[in-house]
Amino acid sequence: MEDAGAHKIRSLSEFVDCVREMRQSWSVADHEELWFRGENRDYEHLRLRPALYRPNERQQLKPTDDLLDIEYRLHKEFQANAPVFMTDPVDYEFWEWDSYLLFQHHGGATRLLDWSDGAMIALQFAVGDPRDDISSGDAIVYVVSWSRLKEKIDCSTDGSGLPARWRDYVGDLKSKGATDFKEEEFEDAYLPGDKDDRRQFAIPSVPIILEFPRFTRRVAAQRSQLVLFGSDPEFFDREYCETDSTIGSIQIDAAHRRQIRRELRDAGVTESVIFPDLDGLGRELKLRWLDQK
Repeated sequence: MEDAGAHKIRSLSEFVDCVREMRQSWSVADHEELWFRGENRDYEHLRLRPALYRPNERQQLKPTDDLLDIEYRLHKEFQANAPVFMTDPVDYEFWEWDSYLLFQHHGGATRLLDWSDGAMIALQFAVGDPRDDISSGDAIVYVVSWSRLKEKIDCSTDGSGLPARWRDYVGDLKSKGATDFKEEEFEDAYLPGDKDDRRQFAIPSVPIILEFPRFTRRVAAQRSQLVLFGSDPEFFDREYCETDSTIGSIQIDAAHRRQIRRELRDAGVTESVIFPDLDGLGRELKLRWLDQK
């Protein structure tokens, strides 16, 4: 199939057609999901990066080890201060993961990259803000076949060897009296850690797909799927450019953003649907006002 990004989408129906063609081209079974991520513009050489790995404009990306140090310190500060703002008591058994997910959910810089298994939700993220129409140019929706990508990750050296290496690591810690680690929970290798933690067990280079419950109403409404990057900021950049890439893209013509927003609204996809609270409703009405100025 011709790369969907080579043809600029000008309507909601064209977008749906493109998604169908990509599914057919990749031979994705009907029961398997495609995942989508909408961005207001193509960031070119910084494609598909989480906040921690995306530098400010006109600045160089810091060394990965420095970024992991920053993430660790900020996450620790969030853990220390978040409980006072929470209505539910903290379950400290799961606090390492819960706090990291909450940190991302409330705007923290992490290695988490949000996807959605809803194509139109991703499209709304890409074109939903009228303020992007002029400054950002064409929008873009990335599409990934997760079953195919997961096979690549699982077959990679870092991916295939991780569970066994983690079991050996935890077994060694337990022999020394540690009780805070579980041999089967190799996902814990991806949690933020200080230099000593990372020296003992390095954060894997490949990303991991997190299969946790959708822990807030907003995450459920957005049909969110979370991917946690490892220590390689360029993993998705490279995968996107591979000849047998599991990632495709659909480019949205800047001149038709407003029309597509209207078509999405007619289809029932609006800001208050994907942000189901009063802030989402207020944002939706503000954006509709901007569209009428």
